[in-house]
Amino acid sequence: MYSVFLVEDEIVIRDGLKASFPWEEYGFAYVGDAADGEVALPLIRQTKPDVLITDIRMPFMDGISLSRMIKKELPNTRVIIISGFDDFSYAQEAINIGVDNYILKPITKDKLGDVMSEARNKLDKENERDKYLEQFKAESQEYEQFARVKFFNQMVSGAMSVSEVYEKSAELGLALNATHYNLVLLDFTPMTEVTTAPVYSKHMARLSDQLMQYLKCCPEYDVFHTSTDTYAIIVKGDETTIISHTQNLIENIERRCMVYDDEIRWYLAESDIITRLSEFAAAYRRASKRLSCRYMEPDTHIFTDDNIQAIQSKGEENNATVDQHLVKLFLENAEESEIEGFLDNLVSAQTKNALNSSLFCRYFAMTMFMCVCDYLKRLDMDPDKILPARIRLELEAATAESVIPLVTEMYRLTISTRKNKLGNQSKSQLSEAMIYVNEHYADSSLSLNEVAKAVNISPSYLSAMFSRETKTTFVEYMTSKRMEQAKHLLVSTKDKSQSIAEQVGYKDPHYFSYIFKKTFGMSPKEYRMKEQTNEK
Repeated sequence: MYSVFLVEDEIVIRDGLKASFPWEEYGFAYVGDAADGEVALPLIRQTKPDVLITDIRMPFMDGISLSRMIKKELPNTRVIIISGFDDFSYAQEAINIGVDNYILKPITKDKLGDVMSEARNKLDKENERDKYLEQFKAESQEYEQFARVKFFNQMVSGAMSVSEVYEKSAELGLALNATHYNLVLLDFTPMTEVTTAPVYSKHMARLSDQLMQYLKCCPEYDVFHTSTDTYAIIVKGDETTIISHTQNLIENIERRCMVYDDEIRWYLAESDIITRLSEFAAAYRRASKRLSCRYMEPDTHIFTDDNIQAIQSKGEENNATVDQHLVKLFLENAEESEIEGFLDNLVSAQTKNALNSSLFCRYFAMTMFMCVCDYLKRLDMDPDKILPARIRLELEAATAESVIPLVTEMYRLTISTRKNKLGNQSKSQLSEAMIYVNEHYADSSLSLNEVAKAVNISPSYLSAMFSRETKTTFVEYMTSKRMEQAKHLLVSTKDKSQSIAEQVGYKDPHYFSYIFKKTFGMSPKEYRMKEQTNEK
């Protein structure tokens, strides 16, 4: 229901309209009135009505002056002028300031009813338009996020020159023009010991929304959702602000995450300050190495070099032994890109020295081999089919120089196997998601969150699956289903474009036509005429 405010200096008219006109029947709640513009203005600022009805001639502040101020302060408020003077100059001035309607006294119930119905229709259309503008904005953001992640991965892998980074970042609307940067990695790895896809979590969905709203309001941060569980945040500033920007970011993230500390695991590491875009690859490796400490200290949240030193010192105190549980936890949750950092943290200085002993080197190699084999068996996989036969032989003859590359290879094969198995589960879940979209694409409110909840996985995981398996985004897939059905209906029925728009999930026919033309290069009407001509 919309709201209406009345300003009229004649008390008989004001009280009569307030009491006798059926406002609610026309979709309006009567939220207040006043005898002149001066008294009305603060009340209107407070109530922010959808419609203002004001007399044109009043003491202290007339209707034209009031309307001019309201249209400036509350541009979405519809203004209706009433007057007892059939004076063209008043009507002309009212039109010039954007007044929506101009009616003469005496005001009858029918006349006011027509005006209020017209105002409600305009408000309905505006709200529908705003809704679809928001939908288009959300869809555009998903396309943009897809491109941003690709850009970030290329930048931190060193695959782009500095000039290419500047060029591509400008295309994406990223202002990488600061003198100083920091890179913060934020990870939500669940640290489970069960190989399943991340389930839908209302807590994680809520936290993710809160973090994104905060980050998007701060121009000193650029955020990239780099994987299912990880966000990368570029902090921008100068010599005097970069430290405070980083501290503010970490404090805000910590404050929001601590609310969900019982439900969500979270981990954070920064790279330290850099002054060149060409240093981002090294910065990313540095932050990743620190973040890999989460596999050794899963109850800690924020990691620095102090954690690395403590972990390696602990390894030295344990006489260079290896905690096999940590290895299995890593294999359960890690990405291939984290192997180097994890091994650097796992292998303490004392362990490195001990590797010079052929006896200890073989012990270390076979311990890693047994960890990998045990984990592969947990996945119901045969280690002999995953690990090449030569690896066992090479491990038995391992040296200080060859053992780490051999362990790295085993880790890589194991993580790849886990991801392939999870990928098979993902394909099944992705199929379920696609079936859900195929059955519900006509619902205009269909969203990524709704589909994720229906198949019981996290929205970010579902989005990543669409990108990985179909090389497209969720929105692109949903739009393609709608557009294909729209083509079918245009050819096989005589339904009007507005009806077809509703049948494929678009309440706004103009927005439907825009998407159709964007997809096929012609309007729905042009497509129908083309197909009809081809049939002849």
